[in-house]
Amino acid sequence: MFYLIGIGLNPKQLTLEAKEAIEACSKAFFESYTSQYSEGNIAELEELTGKKFIELKREGIEQGFELILKGAKEEDIALLVFGNPLNATTHIQLLLDAKKLGVKAKVVAGLSIFDFLGKTGLDSYRFGRTCTIVFPRENYAPESFYEIIEKNHATGLHTLCLLDIDAENGNFMSVSEAIGILEKIEKKQGKQLLQKAVLVGLYGLGGSSEKIKAGTLNELRRSSYAGFPQSLVVAGELNEKEEEALRELADWNG
Repeated sequence: MFYLIGIGLNPKQLTLEAKEAIEACSKAFFESYTSQYSEGNIAELEELTGKKFIELKREGIEQGFELILKGAKEEDIALLVFGNPLNATTHIQLLLDAKKLGVKAKVVAGLSIFDFLGKTGLDSYRFGRTCTIVFPRENYAPESFYEIIEKNHATGLHTLCLLDIDAENGNFMSVSEAIGILEKIEKKQGKQLLQKAVLVGLYGLGGSSEKIKAGTLNELRRSSYAGFPQSLVVAGELNEKEEEALRELADWNG
C-alpha cells in the first residue's frame, strides 16, 4: 500500500489518522522541495511517530519515485508532504502512477494554508483561482500568474498567491519580493491593479508567531516579518463584513 500523507504546517497538526498510518508503514519518505513547516521540524515528527524518515528532493519525486512505488506492492510505504498533499499536481501524478502500476493507494489529508485563509477575514467563498509567483530565472520569467490575478480581480474575486521556494538553496520568496516581481510586470504592461488593490501578507501561518497584515502595496513592500513560508493575497471587491474583519484580524487601516 502507498500512503500519501499530509503532515500539516507544524508537527502538532499531525492527525491521528496520519500518525497511525505512518507508524504502520515499513518505510516513510518526506519531500522537501514544495514547502516546509512554519514552525518545528521533521526531527520532532520522527520523535512523535517513532520513525526515521528519508528525505526526497525534486529529482527523487519527479524522476526516481517509480521504483519506490513498485516497492509498495510488497510493503506499506508512506510519502509525507507538508500541508495537504492534494494541493499540488505533482502529488496527484503520483496517485496516477500508482494506479498504472497496480499499487493500492490511500490519501490522508492534512491542514494546509487553504484551511487558514479565513483568519484574514476574507470570505473563503470569494476566492478565485490560486496562482504561484515564481522567481525569474535566466531565460525564464513567466507572467501567467499576473494574468490569473487580473482575471480574478476583474470579477471581484480574491487571489491567493503562493510564493516560490528554491529548496535546493534554502531560498523562500518573501511577500516584499513577490510584490517587487508583480510591480515589474505591471510597469512593463502599463497597468496599476496593485496600486489600487488591498493586499494581505501571510507570514508563517500555522506557527505560534504567524502574522497577517493587510495594507497597500507600499505598506507591504516594506514588510520585514520573518515567518516563513509566506504568501500574498490580492483582494478583489470587499464587502462590508470583510472590511470590518480585515481591520480587526489583519491590522488593516483602510
